[in-house]
Amino acid sequence: MPGSREKFLIITLIILLSASCGKKQFDQTADSEQLYQDATEELKEDKGGFPWIFTGTDYKLIFNTLKEIQLRDPYSPYATLAELRTADTYFKKEEYEQAAIEYEEFLKRHPGHEESPYATYRLALTHYKLMRGPDRDPTNTREALKWFQYFIENYPDSPLATEAYEKMSECRNRLAKREIYIGKFYAKRKNYKAAAHRYNVVVNEYSDTNAFKKALYLLGDSYFKMGDSALAKQTLIRVINEFPDTDYQRKAESLLQEVESNESEEVKEG
Repeated sequence: MPGSREKFLIITLIILLSASCGKKQFDQTADSEQLYQDATEELKEDKGGFPWIFTGTDYKLIFNTLKEIQLRDPYSPYATLAELRTADTYFKKEEYEQAAIEYEEFLKRHPGHEESPYATYRLALTHYKLMRGPDRDPTNTREALKWFQYFIENYPDSPLATEAYEKMSECRNRLAKREIYIGKFYAKRKNYKAAAHRYNVVVNEYSDTNAFKKALYLLGDSYFKMGDSALAKQTLIRVINEFPDTDYQRKAESLLQEVESNESEEVKEG
């Protein structure tokens, strides 16, 4: 008699064979419109669970069908839409790098297409999905920001505009945090001039982000450590005035007292 392990393997094999026998197929004699509808319906299917047993979406079938449409009827509107659905398929598979390539190619090949707003938003979203932390390459964050901004500027009445604006703000916050991260890196090495430059980027270019008040305070701190009391005081007073009733106000007041005390000591020594 087979043991429990052998029984499990036999049952698994039976399920796999059953799944193979019941493999999905589309009617290849159907026209492009029907094949396109079949592919898009399959794309809506759940991803599926344990991949060796529950197949869920049949990505291979979708890719092959969309390619067949383009080869069979290259000048039909369904061939154009098949290009876009190919990008959607990569997106659903979470192969975002390839999805981004496909969406961008669609926009280049078909400028002004009625699906351009959708393709633009999805292109931005693929880069958004690929964003990394402040210590990593910011290329995808910058690309996501660029395409969300393009979407908002060109399709302001889209139902997706609000969501695009929110994601654009998140991109800006991430880029601002990166500047602070790099600034702190320099500050730890006592290169306060380089640190101040990074904090200034946030102050001048990302004043609408949550990172602004932190950057402004750190900028004042850097000026103080550089020995520029005048700029330190000016910057810290901004923090106090612009962010009342916050931790940064209290920290700025404490540091400002230190700056002024240091100035007094220098006067006495002079």
